[in-house]
Amino acid sequence: MFQCPGPATIENECSAAGKDLNPSAMPTIRSWMYLLWMVSVFSGVRCLRQVLVEGDLMLGGLFPIHESGRSAQQCGRIKADQGVQRMVAMLFALEEINTRNDILPDLRLGAQILDTCSVETHALEQSLQFIKTVLSKSSALQCNNEGEHQQIIGVIGAAGSQVSVMVASMLQPFKIPMLSYSSTGVELSEKPRFQYFSRVVPPDNLQAKAMAHVVAKLGWNFLHAVVDTGSYGERGMDSFRSAAIELGICIDGEIHKVSRRWSDDQFKDLLIRMRQSNKARGVVMFVDEDNLRRFLTNLKSMITSGKHPEMKKYFWFIASDSWGMKTAVIQGFEDIVLGAITIAPRMRHVPKFNEYFHNLGPKNTFLSEYWKSMNCSDRINENFGKCFKSVNYKFKQEAYVPSVVDSVYVMARAIHNYIEDHCHSIEWQSCALSHIGFDGALLQRYYRNISLEVGHPPLIDANGDGIGQYSIFQLGKEGVYSPVGSWRTGVLREFNVEQVRKGLQAIDGSRVIPMSVCSVPCELGYYRAYQDMACCWTCIPCDISTSIIVNETSCIQCPLGKIPNHRFDSCRPIQPVHLQWSSVWALSPSVFSLLGLTATIFVTSVFVRYNNTPVVMASGRELCYCMLFGIALCYLATFVLVSRPSTYSCALSRVLIGLSMCAVYAAILIKTNRLARVFKPSSPVRPKLISPPAQ
Repeated sequence: MFQCPGPATIENECSAAGKDLNPSAMPTIRSWMYLLWMVSVFSGVRCLRQVLVEGDLMLGGLFPIHESGRSAQQCGRIKADQGVQRMVAMLFALEEINTRNDILPDLRLGAQILDTCSVETHALEQSLQFIKTVLSKSSALQCNNEGEHQQIIGVIGAAGSQVSVMVASMLQPFKIPMLSYSSTGVELSEKPRFQYFSRVVPPDNLQAKAMAHVVAKLGWNFLHAVVDTGSYGERGMDSFRSAAIELGICIDGEIHKVSRRWSDDQFKDLLIRMRQSNKARGVVMFVDEDNLRRFLTNLKSMITSGKHPEMKKYFWFIASDSWGMKTAVIQGFEDIVLGAITIAPRMRHVPKFNEYFHNLGPKNTFLSEYWKSMNCSDRINENFGKCFKSVNYKFKQEAYVPSVVDSVYVMARAIHNYIEDHCHSIEWQSCALSHIGFDGALLQRYYRNISLEVGHPPLIDANGDGIGQYSIFQLGKEGVYSPVGSWRTGVLREFNVEQVRKGLQAIDGSRVIPMSVCSVPCELGYYRAYQDMACCWTCIPCDISTSIIVNETSCIQCPLGKIPNHRFDSCRPIQPVHLQWSSVWALSPSVFSLLGLTATIFVTSVFVRYNNTPVVMASGRELCYCMLFGIALCYLATFVLVSRPSTYSCALSRVLIGLSMCAVYAAILIKTNRLARVFKPSSPVRPKLISPPAQ
């Protein structure tokens, strides 16, 4: 059922209400919100486009079925994956729940599904319909000519974090709980600011840590950062920077903030500035689908125009869950984003959803528009399965479809438990709860304690956040995402670094390890002189023969008696080095010394044997013995010098060398002097002191 009330209908519905309203009976907050709603309704400029599923209990649904337009007053083209698939996922979950006997067996769960157009202001205006159902419960706010609206118990949505921030702030005074399937902004974890907001997906601060761990595992430390202005992008990047600082990762220059109001020239100027850096090739992205497509559109146009061929296959992307495993986002850009690494919350596949979608036809406004966008208008009696086959479209389940289904199931089970605890066995129509309505705060406590699988913890923690589990993918050829790892409880698991590097090398066919760094590690013997940031430095040589490198940042000389170790990062005592007896340098002189000593002993024995012969006595027997003694000491000194240094060996080496030479040369000197004086021809008398005792 679809409603598009014209101005006349609105006027008949509410312009007469002023006569019957009692303003004094209206609560202050509700008064302002009701007036805001009145202004929106009376404007009557845009029609209300909705999917209305009748039911005994009603949920709200917010989905970005269309892209944002060029202005806040317009919606863009229809979003096949992020919008239509997620909307159909809610219809699928409702249909499954309504056919089950274990969840709300006697009640039918309905929904009012609205389009946010990915714009905060449009989402606010649409969400006023939910507030209207709460206000209509009060007799003071009920027009006489208006039927009672079924109260919206809770809202499934929204998708974008910025939209959820605005809508949650508006719904909070009316205690309408929100359960999002894809809003991951960190800001939404702030309680009690967003007291009635919960989500089945983890917040971006955990996702940012996972992305930082991936970057560190690749060995990168210098990156570009591109983010959306607003809660999702800026808060997500704040969390990434905090994690990156701990891991020694830097951002090249300033963080680039993009806006939906940017022109194509602004995107191109941003890309030129990013390319001017010859060091950072990695690009961390916290950007929504619309801005991502505009970013890639301008990048491709700059490459194909031939004006900037240097940008082709230059950037390596690491993207958040706003990219995730989505194919529509990169359709037409597969060649320039090849190898991209993306993060997505760990999700399951909904087995029956694809079949359900294929059996649908253009039954409602949004599906009819999607039908036409697929060029299926001439096959109006067929279903989407036949349409996809005829246009050769490969349908793939969108990443957040399971998350939407989980959100609806969590809300339904919470409502079921709420009713069981308050109505017991009383029929719904007779139960007081059917008249007073649900307490949003209490309902929220129920669904924060729901587990969809036996033996598993609740899907949502006490703070309203989903459990932090992520899958990591890499985009390959033909736009296929391949799992390359996972991240759970703060730890990167099963991350295949080699596979990821090969995927990046496939971009340009290079065999060089893909690196996005400001400075390469210094070679051995060099230390770092840091520049403006911790990731950039200059390598300066250090005299590693006498100095060490401390923390790779300074060169310090070792004290006396110490030298650098083999890593040149600390000083060690100089170890004494001496000749080994097995060394050639020890054996060679030892052999010669032994031969010389043997010869000396032989000569000495001859002198002793013929000690009293005239020849020995005439040669200066006493001086010859002294000379032989000195020669023997010279040969013995060799063994002292070769032996291991010690106190005694050092003392002996000092004495033996001088004593041996002194004994030899002294004997030669005295003997020469004696002979000179004895045979001096001019001497008339016998020289003195030439007897053996005197010598």
